[in-house]
Amino acid sequence: MQRIRASLAQNCATFADDPVASALAMDLMLTLRRTATSFQTMAETYTKPYDLSPARVVIVMALAATPGHTLAQAEIGRELSVSLGNLTALLASLEASGIVKRRTDAGDGRVTNISLTAKGLALVRRFAPVHYRTVAAALEGLTSTEQHTLITLLDKMREQLKTNANGQTTTSPRKKTSS
Repeated sequence: MQRIRASLAQNCATFADDPVASALAMDLMLTLRRTATSFQTMAETYTKPYDLSPARVVIVMALAATPGHTLAQAEIGRELSVSLGNLTALLASLEASGIVKRRTDAGDGRVTNISLTAKGLALVRRFAPVHYRTVAAALEGLTSTEQHTLITLLDKMREQLKTNANGQTTTSPRKKTSS
């Protein structure tokens, strides 16, 4: 990783408006990506025996935590940051497995509600202890205060990313001149 960090610093010195800040930002971005990949790999390993994927877990656990174990499909997509296309495929696979059921809302025919089935609830009862134990173990190197701080910082970062959607910069690009 040190070689990559040195290369980043060199590229930032050549191309960035603020080479030091840009090198730090690039290092942070790569660290976040590597951390997310590590979490994804870990989650794929412990979810597989339950015929779940990390994306399916997010949906199933959200439903399990909701009174009545039911959410509107649009709410799932919005709250869990799942794209419509991916959500449709995930829900179809969960429904085919008998874990969830889709129903048109009686009060508003435009709304599709997603509910855990009895089979889905039984799966959650078997899976949830493993899920919580595994995630807690993965984070045991951080104190409770550090975990709260990290959540706050990541929430702040995500809000900033929303503000600068589509990679738009807030300043005009600098033109480098050759010496």
